[in-house]
Amino acid sequence: MFGFKKKEQKPLWIMGKDVMEIIRSDYDEGMAFTLIEFHYQGNTYLMGSCIVPPDAEERKENISFVFQDQVFQEFDEFQANASIDGIRISELEGPIEVVRAGIIGNDTMLKTPWGETRLAKKALA
Repeated sequence: MFGFKKKEQKPLWIMGKDVMEIIRSDYDEGMAFTLIEFHYQGNTYLMGSCIVPPDAEERKENISFVFQDQVFQEFDEFQANASIDGIRISELEGPIEVVRAGIIGNDTMLKTPWGETRLAKKALA
């Protein structure tokens, strides 16, 4: 009678350099980007920035950067070390596929198809 289908989530493909630019821009303004989970060449990765400790005031001094299980205190150190097979995220030739974004405490906090609208604005067509 009524056919309600679960809305299928379209993949979000974006260049790694664009994600790094968003993370850097947020940091320059004293904001944490939160985390994204993405696929690249069949593997899953986690990266972004967050406030440490979680209940601290959101300002530059409290922002840490994450790539997989590594945590960095400085953006430049994060950008230099966030790499896949020796290639920095910002220098990957192919796009990454964002699976989840706006992850805090393992939950997607933002209510958009990918959690983070700024990613969608830079998505590849």
